Amino acid sequence: LNTLFCVLASKTKKQIFVSYNLQNTDSSFTLLIENRIKEEMMAFPEKF
Repeated sequence: LNTLFCVLASKTKKQIFVSYNLQNTDSSFTLLIENRIKEEMMAFPEKF
């Protein structure tokens, strides 16, 4: 979680708040979530 908000904050140059509650805390699953958010940021930059 800590890395996720750091990556997003550095990409957007904005303050980021990230919160999620998932049963699966596998690092590969977290990476999947991070990559999906990055895809959304590239597809819809006006929303970030």
